[in-house]
Amino acid sequence: MIKNIMTFIVVASLLSTASCKKKDPNSSIILDSNNMVVAQDQSDQMALVPKKIMKPGEYPKIEIENSDFDFGNITQGDKVSHVFKFKNTGKSDLVILDAHASCGCTVPEWTKTPIKNGESGEVKISFNSEGKMGLQQKTVTLRTNTEIGSEIINFKANINPKTGKK
Repeated sequence: MIKNIMTFIVVASLLSTASCKKKDPNSSIILDSNNMVVAQDQSDQMALVPKKIMKPGEYPKIEIENSDFDFGNITQGDKVSHVFKFKNTGKSDLVILDAHASCGCTVPEWTKTPIKNGESGEVKISFNSEGKMGLQQKTVTLRTNTEIGSEIINFKANINPKTGKK
């Protein structure tokens, strides 16, 4: 009887300790049997598959041509854009799960289909300089299925005031 009570206490304390741990941000990612990410809107159609752990050399790798871009001098109110090109140099299909800009003035668009080894994709950023002045430095964080899990692209622009002439 005492042994059963002790076992119950140990199990209960282990469960309560485990439930207090920080959640893995990738734990909500749903993968199919080929380790491919399932789109959020399709997840209800598939069984939840735990994220596979790959060996270090098996992950996809993202190689961005130039992860820093300078728009140079632009005028306040200008809307500018740039396309960052990248290639998958890893062994598995690369998926960009999300792209998050450091401010609301920047809108990222990215290749949403899986990118096979050797294939390329793009991240287009659109920057609205309305209400901005001087040197602006912004980032876009790509959440990926690479071993690291994210990649950062940077851009900057020097914003000059509008002139009164039309």
